[in-house]
Amino acid sequence: SAPYQTYIITMASSAKAAAAAAAAAAGRYGKLWGRGHETFSPEARRILSVKGKGATSYLQGLVTCDLLTQPPAPRDEYNVDEAVAKASAAAAKEKDDATNENEGEGGSGPVEPVVPVNFTDKMRSACFLDHRGRILTDALLWKRPTGSNNETNTTKEDKIDPNRPAEYLIDVPGDAADQLLAHLNQYKLRRSKVKIVDKSEDVSVHAVYGTLNAEGTPPGYVAAIDPRHPSLGMRVLSMSNGSNDESGEEESTPESRKQQFETLMSGYFPPSNGTYNVIRKLAGVAEGSELTGKTALECNQEFLNAVSFSKGCYLGQELTARTHHTGTIRKRIIPLIVVDVHTEIPRPWMMAHMIQEMGPDAIGPDSFLDLGEGVGTPPPLPKIS
Repeated sequence: SAPYQTYIITMASSAKAAAAAAAAAAGRYGKLWGRGHETFSPEARRILSVKGKGATSYLQGLVTCDLLTQPPAPRDEYNVDEAVAKASAAAAKEKDDATNENEGEGGSGPVEPVVPVNFTDKMRSACFLDHRGRILTDALLWKRPTGSNNETNTTKEDKIDPNRPAEYLIDVPGDAADQLLAHLNQYKLRRSKVKIVDKSEDVSVHAVYGTLNAEGTPPGYVAAIDPRHPSLGMRVLSMSNGSNDESGEEESTPESRKQQFETLMSGYFPPSNGTYNVIRKLAGVAEGSELTGKTALECNQEFLNAVSFSKGCYLGQELTARTHHTGTIRKRIIPLIVVDVHTEIPRPWMMAHMIQEMGPDAIGPDSFLDLGEGVGTPPPLPKIS
C-alpha cells in the first residue's frame, strides 16, 4: 500500500545517505553498526501499559527520569579532531564520485541531506527503584497521546503537561517484567483512575541497526532512535489492530507482526538476530535482572539519560542523590572481553586503542600508525563516555 511504499522509499533514501549520516555522527556518537534488524520475542521484551487520568503524575513518582521535561541528547562518546572528520568526509565524497562515474552518472549528484537525530518525549530511558534506592529494572518509556490531541512532540522550551491524557508503553526486559508489574500495582492507589495492563501479546518490539532516521513510519508503527545511545539502534513498536484502535479487522499475532516487519525491512535491513545483545554488552549497557539490587549510578544510568538530578521527589531518590552529590562511586559496570593467551586481538582494535590513547595525530605518513594511502581512520572501540 502507499504508506508502506513511502516508508520503503524513505529507507532507501536513508541508505543512500548512510555514509554521510555516519560521518556526521562519528564525532559525537562513535561507530554505527552495519545495517540489520531483529524482532524480540514476547519473552525477551514485555510491554506494560499505564493509561488513564494522572498516568504521567503516577509514573513521575516512580521513575528516575523526568517525564515533565524533554530528554537530553545522549552524552558524547569521544572527541574527534576536526581535521580527521574533514578527511573522512573527503574520502567518502571521492568514493561516491568514483561510484557515480562507474554507474555512468558522470559525477556526484545532489547530496542527500543528513537526517538529524531527534530525541523527544516519544521515548525515553528510565529506571524503577525500590524503597531502598536499589534498581528493580531499567525500561524504555514510550508515550502515546490519547484523546483528541494527537501531537506527540513538544519543543525544547515547552513544559509537558502532567494532566494531558496519555498512555505509556513500558518496554521492559522479560526477566524483570513480572517484578515490575507487581511493583506498579503496589503503588497504585485504590481510587486512582490509572489502568495497568500487560500488552506483550498486542505489541511487538523490533530493533533496526545502521540508521539515524526514525521518521516516516507507516500506520501501526512507532519508531525512535534509542535514547540511551544511537549505536544501540532504532527501536520500533508494531501494534496489533486491536491495540491500535482499528476495528473491523482481525487482530494480529506476534508471529504475524514479525513476518510483516521482515517483509517491510527486506532488501534494506536484513535479519540480524542476536545483534542487540552483542552491541549492548560491548557498550557496557546492562539490562533487566543484571541491574537488580544495584544503584543507578554504578550501572551508568546517568550516562544513558535514565536519571534526572533536577526533578522532584521519587521513590528511591535519596540514595541516588546522595551518591551523586558526594561524588563517590566505588563500582561501575564496564565491558570486558576475556580471551586466552593464544587468541590474537584483531589489528583494528589494537590500532583504535592506540588512537584513543595518543589522539588523531598518531595517524599519518610520518607516524608508526600509517594506515597506507586511501585507508581511513579505523572506528574507535565501543565506549560509553
